[in-house]
Amino acid sequence: MPFTTVVEVEAPSLLRYLIGSAVMMIGVVLPVGYMMFRNKRVPSSSSYSKQT
Repeated sequence: MPFTTVVEVEAPSLLRYLIGSAVMMIGVVLPVGYMMFRNKRVPSSSSYSKQT
């Protein structure tokens, strides 16, 4: 991927650190927020009663 090589070569350490932290935050926040969003939208009790 040329974009990643450009970022690795040209970006200073601070910019690389910010990009890495942003990617890590997104990777952690997205699944957790998605699970919380699903749990809020569909309570386990009603989904369980629908399944049976």
